[in-house]
Amino acid sequence: MAAQSQLVLAQAPSILPEFLLQKETFETHLRYIASDEMEGRNTGSVGGEKAAQYIAKLFESYGLETAPGRSNYFQKMPFDKITPPMSSILTVGESAYQHGENMVVFQGGEVDIHAEAIFVGHGWVDESKGHNDYDNLNVKGKIVFVLPGIPGSKNPMETIKAMSKKKEMAIQHGAIGVVELFRMKFPWRYFKSYFSKERLVLADENPTGDGSAFFYAFLKEDVPNPIKELESGVILPVSLTNSGVLIEKVYASNVVGVLEGTDEKLKEEYLVVSAHYDHIGVGKVGGAETPNQDSIYNGARDNGMGVVAMLAAIKSLVQNPPKRSVVFLACTGEEKGMIGSGFYVDHPLVPLEQTVFNLNNDGGGYNTTETFSVIGYARTNVTGELIKAAIATGLEISKDPAPEQNLYERSDNIMFARKGIPAIDFAPGVTAMDEDIMKYYHQLSDNPESIDYDYLLKFCQAFAHATRLIADKEIQPAWTPGDKYER
Repeated sequence: MAAQSQLVLAQAPSILPEFLLQKETFETHLRYIASDEMEGRNTGSVGGEKAAQYIAKLFESYGLETAPGRSNYFQKMPFDKITPPMSSILTVGESAYQHGENMVVFQGGEVDIHAEAIFVGHGWVDESKGHNDYDNLNVKGKIVFVLPGIPGSKNPMETIKAMSKKKEMAIQHGAIGVVELFRMKFPWRYFKSYFSKERLVLADENPTGDGSAFFYAFLKEDVPNPIKELESGVILPVSLTNSGVLIEKVYASNVVGVLEGTDEKLKEEYLVVSAHYDHIGVGKVGGAETPNQDSIYNGARDNGMGVVAMLAAIKSLVQNPPKRSVVFLACTGEEKGMIGSGFYVDHPLVPLEQTVFNLNNDGGGYNTTETFSVIGYARTNVTGELIKAAIATGLEISKDPAPEQNLYERSDNIMFARKGIPAIDFAPGVTAMDEDIMKYYHQLSDNPESIDYDYLLKFCQAFAHATRLIADKEIQPAWTPGDKYER
């Protein structure tokens, strides 16, 4: 493979900038991005803001333009930092539900009340379809119990995204709280573990009324189960004692820069190159009790390597621009549920109809230095470009490793795919999600000192060259016919 690489370069009319990149440059970037100074780059944290500022300064120094109509590289977004209640107990009939055990409280002020519970289907209103679960029901002053999500949908992500609308609908009809029944094909213990600790959610852009005191929870049904009575139309007494959820407004930003293409026609098409720069923070915020001597989740692999590879692509392409225009998107909030990329596709800085491809870079680590991985390898028509990038750097391709992990749906590329934009994830070399991966994945050990920097250079060169080849591709990037996201 190395001989093939030398042959390709020897036959090239000139050496492309990506093959002249220096290891020391990108080692320096990674050591800083994954340093203790960044405090684990948690979204909305001081360390996360430092990382964003550092990336923006590099965007400027490399010569990227700001997005059209923007005065800087930041796409700022508001978050609610949610600290769960110290205690919360909801009693329905004779059954009690407690936060952190068989109930998870998302929202609600300090209260000690007695009221009534009423079942309201999904708690959903869609006038365009003639659907109104509140029709002929008096819910004023009551806590409404509802089925999870949107009628007809079984997507867990849609269940979470629908919560703000369900809250608005309930408030409009006079309810004082919503309790969703946890009837999802997802382990309760994982749901409870994630949502029972401090977390961030994207703040409502257009909040309806004062919903800060409004109670919102998910409930796991136990035996005996009074909910069956509610579903049959019986109204039951409820009592609620809640110490209160603390909601604090914080801000974080995507970092976005643009490189204009050279072809008069193709420069109107945009390739979005993305990599998330956030990680999981410090100590308990990172999800575990940690030793006193090290409590910072540095995230060198996840996703310091991805950010550095994106910087390599920028440095290379600015020196020798491709035919298509390229948007470079450093995302925040990926670890919180792809929030930053989701915000971008809902508030794009270049039109989505002109966005022809998303090349994402994100991974949990590597257990081989002989390959790079491609998640979604055969889902689009860029496989030829990926093979050329592998040959030119002396690497091979790990095609969709660990399919049981559903990795395609677990990074920022999925937000573009859901908008119909062809997307793949380019990641470090993985053959399986084995001990070599799990030793570092979301662990305190994922420090910059543990990285193979010779491999990092090859990985950066492969990514930069793949970016160039896709941006120069004569045929527009497209889904493989029949892919679930093609429609």
